[in-house]
Amino acid sequence: MDRLRFTHGGNVYQAQEEYRGKIMDFSANINPLGLPPQVKREVFKDFASILHYPDPEAKGIKRKIAQYWGIEEKNILMGNGSVELIYLIMLTYRPRKVLIPSPTFSEYERAVKEFGGTPQFLRLREREGFRLNHDGLSNIREFEAIFICNPNNPTGNLLFEKPQEVENLPGKLMVVDEAFMDFLPQEKDYTLIWKAVKNKYLIVLRTFTKMFALPGLRIGYLVAHKEIVSKLKGHQLPWSVNSLAQIAAEAVLEAKEHIRKTREFIEKERKFLFRELGRVKGLMPYPSVTNFLLVSIEKNNMTASSLAKKLLKYGILIRDCSNFRSLSNKFIRIAVRAHGENVCLLKHLKGILE
Repeated sequence: MDRLRFTHGGNVYQAQEEYRGKIMDFSANINPLGLPPQVKREVFKDFASILHYPDPEAKGIKRKIAQYWGIEEKNILMGNGSVELIYLIMLTYRPRKVLIPSPTFSEYERAVKEFGGTPQFLRLREREGFRLNHDGLSNIREFEAIFICNPNNPTGNLLFEKPQEVENLPGKLMVVDEAFMDFLPQEKDYTLIWKAVKNKYLIVLRTFTKMFALPGLRIGYLVAHKEIVSKLKGHQLPWSVNSLAQIAAEAVLEAKEHIRKTREFIEKERKFLFRELGRVKGLMPYPSVTNFLLVSIEKNNMTASSLAKKLLKYGILIRDCSNFRSLSNKFIRIAVRAHGENVCLLKHLKGILE
């Protein structure tokens, strides 16, 4: 297995081996406003819960999610981050041929191969703005499953812009990863959650990692028809979600003001970063609806890895996208950070490239 292909952003530990100061991490797409303030309070208030086994059913957080979306608890399955659920789906269904648009999140491919499947790739073309050509899904009957990341990572665009688009697809298992959907002010217009509870072939993945800045606690969930949830649950390891993660996730779902502020902030800073990156000679950013931007390096003598190394000398960590399938060594991904950090990044990019 190609180990290089399955690396991820956010490895500040490795970066700090080369740069001893504080790292500005533009490689991980985490909410720059951080945790909602009530999370620490709730976690420390119930810290003694670690003396007991966690609730194996995660009933408290499941109830909150059901209320949040107006769905039933039987349509929800909690997991140790959405990545655990990706692997659980592949373990349970073991599809032999799986269609994956690319470039996209590498764990889909890895999970398919882990359980004996063969991934085949539908290339999202740069000249078409990395949009999903729905005509390319016409041969989906050849496949047993399909993964869709919506909005897509690392391209930042919506692959399904209208929820009804999935209704025209034949009955094949479709896993739609909505890890970055929370950042869209109009997320309810795009999410497939309400379709998933009725559709026996559709699974929607959600995570608390990105919007709610909880990557270290590992908690996510899926929404699906009750029969799918029951089948997956039969293959899941016990006590999958720890007590502190359950407490933190319950708290963040109450943080409606934090969610609103985050969406406004990301919208404003993404537009600023997109505009200013477009003014840097040798860079071309692609439009995004979420909290990161894919950027093409147009300068001939500069690659993603060489630019990343130069920026790390200033304590700036970006995502080298050369190990994404279908992307060359001329692409980087930049997360939207606090305004001062964004300005600092732009200054050093200009200094290096111009």
